[in-house]
Amino acid sequence: MLDNCFACRGGECITLKPEAASCEGCRFFKTEAKAQADQAHALKLVAAKPEWEQSYLSATYYDGKMPWREGA
Repeated sequence: MLDNCFACRGGECITLKPEAASCEGCRFFKTEAKAQADQAHALKLVAAKPEWEQSYLSATYYDGKMPWREGA
């Protein structure tokens, strides 16, 4: 089951801090498909925000890019 997690690589988590990187019994487990669906949902929420807030989020977290506008 651990091999199905989007963040588990070689039995270790690539997203958590090294001291908490064991994939065994991880409460953050999710499949790659679920991770992609969650990301798409988050970007949809960002796209619904006012322009000033989108600009702030873009500059702060996305290196000036706006991935929620791709394909629009």
